[in-house]
Amino acid sequence: MTKPAASLLAIACATLVGGVTAVPEAHAVSARTYAFAIPAQDLARALQEYSRVTGMPVAASPDVMRGRRSQPVSGTMSAERALTQLIGGANVTAQNRSGTIIVKPLPVKIRPVAMADRTPRGPVRAVAPAKAIPVGEVDGEIIVTGYIEAAQKALDIKRQNDTVSDTIMADDMGKLPANNVSEALARLPGVNAVRSATTGEGDRITVRGLSTELNNYSINGVRLGGAGSRDDNFYRGVRLSVLPPDGIKQITVYKTLTPDRDGDALGGSVDISTPTAFDQDPTYFRLSVEGGMLDKYDHRKSSQISGAVSRQFNDNFGIYVSANWSRRKSQFEQNGVDGDNQPDTWYDDSETLGWDPNRFVMRGMDLGFGETDVKRWGGNTSIDYRSDNHDLHVRGQYAKYQKKEFLNRLNFRNDTGRNSTRLSQVDTDDTSLGQPDDNVIGYDNKLGRIYGYTAAQIVDRDRDGRITDADRSARSFYSLNGGSGTWDPQGFRLRRFWEATNESGNLASANVGGISRLGTVTIDYDVSYSQSDDNLDDGYTMEFRSDKYGWLGNKGVLFSSSGDARYPKWLLNDAGMNGVQDPSQYAFSSLEGEVGGSSEKLWQAQMNLQWKPDIDWLDSVKAGGKFYDSKRRTYSGSFLQLDADGTLADFSNFYGTNVDSLFGGTYSGLYRLGTTIDNAKMLAELQRAESGESSIFEGFAVDPSNAEISDEDSFRFNERVISGYAMATARFGQATVIGGVRVETTRNTIDAYNLDQVQGARYTTDRSSFTNVLPSIHVNYDFDNRTKLRSAVWTSFARPDIARMSSAREYSYDTDPDGDGTQNDTSDWVLLGIEQGNPDLKPLRSVNVDMSLEHYAGNTGAYSVALYYKRITNFLFRSSSSNIRNGTLGENVDPTGVAISMPNNGKSAEVYGVEISGQQLLHWLPGIFGSLGVGGNVTLQRSTAVTGLSWHPEGYSLPLMETPETIANLQLFWARKGWEIYGAWNYQSKFLGGINDFGNNPYEQAYSFVDLTVRKTFMKKSSIQFQVQNLFDSHTYWQTVSTGQGASRAYIKNGRSMTLGLNLIF
Repeated sequence: MTKPAASLLAIACATLVGGVTAVPEAHAVSARTYAFAIPAQDLARALQEYSRVTGMPVAASPDVMRGRRSQPVSGTMSAERALTQLIGGANVTAQNRSGTIIVKPLPVKIRPVAMADRTPRGPVRAVAPAKAIPVGEVDGEIIVTGYIEAAQKALDIKRQNDTVSDTIMADDMGKLPANNVSEALARLPGVNAVRSATTGEGDRITVRGLSTELNNYSINGVRLGGAGSRDDNFYRGVRLSVLPPDGIKQITVYKTLTPDRDGDALGGSVDISTPTAFDQDPTYFRLSVEGGMLDKYDHRKSSQISGAVSRQFNDNFGIYVSANWSRRKSQFEQNGVDGDNQPDTWYDDSETLGWDPNRFVMRGMDLGFGETDVKRWGGNTSIDYRSDNHDLHVRGQYAKYQKKEFLNRLNFRNDTGRNSTRLSQVDTDDTSLGQPDDNVIGYDNKLGRIYGYTAAQIVDRDRDGRITDADRSARSFYSLNGGSGTWDPQGFRLRRFWEATNESGNLASANVGGISRLGTVTIDYDVSYSQSDDNLDDGYTMEFRSDKYGWLGNKGVLFSSSGDARYPKWLLNDAGMNGVQDPSQYAFSSLEGEVGGSSEKLWQAQMNLQWKPDIDWLDSVKAGGKFYDSKRRTYSGSFLQLDADGTLADFSNFYGTNVDSLFGGTYSGLYRLGTTIDNAKMLAELQRAESGESSIFEGFAVDPSNAEISDEDSFRFNERVISGYAMATARFGQATVIGGVRVETTRNTIDAYNLDQVQGARYTTDRSSFTNVLPSIHVNYDFDNRTKLRSAVWTSFARPDIARMSSAREYSYDTDPDGDGTQNDTSDWVLLGIEQGNPDLKPLRSVNVDMSLEHYAGNTGAYSVALYYKRITNFLFRSSSSNIRNGTLGENVDPTGVAISMPNNGKSAEVYGVEISGQQLLHWLPGIFGSLGVGGNVTLQRSTAVTGLSWHPEGYSLPLMETPETIANLQLFWARKGWEIYGAWNYQSKFLGGINDFGNNPYEQAYSFVDLTVRKTFMKKSSIQFQVQNLFDSHTYWQTVSTGQGASRAYIKNGRSMTLGLNLIF
């Protein structure tokens, strides 16, 4: 368990730039009374003391304060009365704007400004978001904008929601608080980003310990399809890296669910909202341009352009359109193990526990240098019609993602191809035998070395009464096949790889719907279509390999991490160290090309009806239903398999720049990467190979679009869901009770390929169905208008992993049942076993208990503490880990005695934790420090799940994958006279990354990032900004052999990036 992180207060403080509507002169702030003891003094100091006592910020220009004196205020009275008394005779007036006291000189006439935010009509009671805390004046008119305004609006949404939730909002420049959707969400309590190891960007999120495929996603309230991740072998969930951070209004993470939300979310439900014309000024235009570079190697560049246009043609009709394009080039350096680390002494079965990971040795390692090129483009539009009784909308979103990645790597891997047959112990548990090299007592020209072992110690295979080399049999890395064997590799593979991938993905949706208000009844309705893809458009792997046995006086290769566990190094003699850098030592081995992908097409229709009766205690009754039809497909294939003569030295025409230093010089000299293949030159040659014009390659090559698709690795999955719910909201004094039930019925049809040598390979179809009944009750209690207690007991579920529900089957037979040594006719073969998916897997089901206490101190601060507990049954560990190759496999025997190997549901899992968050504007500080704000959050959580793996003991449990125990964020804001400074620190503790043999499970180690943004506003609404991401050049990915940092599996750094941006708003 990690040390609990200090509770960190959350976000706030305001800035200057954006419009506010003028409001009447200081009205009653609250019926609450305060004890005042403020002497007559400088007006500015008196107002600071007033702010400290009441908790309400006060904003004014220094020119207004200069030379003015206050009146004394003493006694217990309302804030309104005290303020009136305080400013009496100072020739100023005060206004209360959303809880902020704004002080102006009496002669200045307040000019009204069009509202920057118009709350749309809807069936649910809504309160216009309060404006952020201003700290200055422009042309006599207080203006609000920036990060603080976005943070304040997000808090208002949290406060108004009936459930436990958190929100991030784009600021008035259309920017999220981070340049990546996943990373922006990771600044919320209970949410962590799972990063891409090579780009360093957030790829997806987990919510309260539950991975992306165990949560649901919607856009503007309509379910968003998700193809999952082909590369990580899960086919539900949304990879948020596909989405650009532009063109988003807000994202809300609902952590407790009422019956009107889809129930398939164990962790939470993520709703993305896009802007409409009614969220802007009547005529609105925004243009943003950014350029940046990576502070690493050759300073790869990045760029982004985005824009939005909207127009309210009248009070009823408006159109909003946005578009964006970005390109980010980056480079990365990596090292890591190749092949699972293994014990330093012989073992009989890798599927065992109880090993000491500190005594494991590396089988092999990689050293590499790569580069990525990520492009994103897309846009969204909203056409809205609003009237007194009916609101209608047509909305569409499209986001495209493309990533090109290249990698040159040097590889060592110990091997047993030659010189590796060993003597076998009679008693494999005996650890007292000496090593063979120390026990040679003679030599025979025919039998080889003669050893001093007895036939009672070592198996005498030729039964000649002596133990000699002729008695060696099975290949092994260990000196003996038995408990006395120690790590003793006799040879290794020396390899260099050039790898290239071109990946793409998209998310698109379109929906038509509206809201109709018919007296006390409100109906909302929507029909939508969405699609998503996650594809490997083409991928290449070229290998140069030589198997080295006794090479230059070396046997196997050893590795040392004595200097720094993050940087293991290979150990060879001097000749071997020099030979590693000789291109002629690497014979051409292979060049292959593959394609693959997953996709989903989703049609859906939904309707909700809400009735608000004229009954004091009954606020509303709501019911609704939804139907959706999801069609998924996966595929993989090959388009290229080429051969060539010679060694890497014969590819000199394709050489790139030598890489002579990595990780700040840690890998240099004899430990350098050295020779690389130039990406552009090799891609050009592969294009020539596809047209049959290559000067060096020969073999099969076609355009990737004409790849040969493998039926064995492809399947189709159709899922139809019908759901309905009923709920009611009642109010009893200060308490609000929301109760109801949701029912979801799921029907699956799965087509997958069967490999059967007797009946023939073929596609087969399986069907399954299940129904989930999901009751819930939520109780909210308002202690006063600032403090709220929320509690909920609710149920949710998650549909099983699609890959493991696949009906693919592979049959194995006894081809010689009569045992005469000759294969029989196929009609006589005897079925021995079937390895298959399990279409009848049960959905995961969770009972959730939540409690949250929230306090809102006007516009100056907000604080909350949330507790949560989840009890999950039928749990399935994600199968994306390469070490759970078919998920949680179970052995089953059918009535005829045939062994059937297929995934089975595990037993149970638990997740529990606490989220602490807060924000505070330090408005009471003197001078420029009064413009400072601080905020943040910390999440402390624990998880445990019974693995269900056949080789784990009954009830054996592990933490959930991708679930850090501590997540922390700290933000500092400062805003004054058009300047904004925003600093953010994000920390995520280590988490389980997979399940390995020996119980030697990989962990992704903790990381922390610091980002800094400086922005200057001009022309009231436009700005220029400079941003640094990963300010301290932290690692972006570090995976270790086990929980400790003593042995590294992979270590990757991407460097820091710097961008300069211009935002224009008209």
